[in-house]
Amino acid sequence: MNDDLRHSFGFDPDELHTFTGDFLTTLSQVQEEMAELTGRGQAADGQVTVAYSELKGVHDLKIGPRAMRLGADMLAQTIQEAIETARTNLRTQAADLVTNSLGTTADLEDTVTTLSTAAEDALARSLQNTINLTNRLR
Repeated sequence: MNDDLRHSFGFDPDELHTFTGDFLTTLSQVQEEMAELTGRGQAADGQVTVAYSELKGVHDLKIGPRAMRLGADMLAQTIQEAIETARTNLRTQAADLVTNSLGTTADLEDTVTTLSTAAEDALARSLQNTINLTNRLR
């Protein structure tokens, strides 16, 4: 049966099913790992440190004694700098996780293009077979 489908459609449905299942499993694992990522940042020579995660937002903010002497405006700016560094660190970790788990955007585009082309070819063959059958039945 699968040989008939492979011949008719130009791809093996079992292989497509396996590929799709593996992809969805990997995607689910990436989502779970993504939720556990934490970015870290610091400013003022390590006097201000902070962690940032999607789940908790800003957390583990630590302000050293030298940073406390910066004055309110400068301290606020330093804290913001540390937070932005932590957020950038989190984005980098997330991008690395996705790339290591799923490949680059180009890899994903190639996969989608391959599957799409196979489906289009299968549809064209199926339509041609239907036309041929209709012509024979006349």
